[in-house]
Amino acid sequence: MKPGLEFLVVRGFAVREGRGKWACCFEIRLAAQCGEGCGADCAAGSDEPLLYRGELHGRQFDCELAAADAARAAGEREALLRVDSLKALIIAQHRLRVPPSLVT
Repeated sequence: MKPGLEFLVVRGFAVREGRGKWACCFEIRLAAQCGEGCGADCAAGSDEPLLYRGELHGRQFDCELAAADAARAAGEREALLRVDSLKALIIAQHRLRVPPSLVT
């Protein structure tokens, strides 16, 4: 992941669609440390909070590993786009001095 985005976790995985085609799926999650008082049950496989889930269908790859790697890369690109969009929104709000409650 790009430096400065350590607060996000991107996971990529693939689901076979048939004849060498894969659905490349990814999840963007908020990084959270499991520890005392965090409220997450780490032993039960509890994960970080989900921010976004995406899929790319009908991609052609030789194996599941290649498809999962492509899914992770797509997830990282999506995460960067979303973070850049939020940064632009914050800058615009600051410049216009519009209260955040008025921006939807």
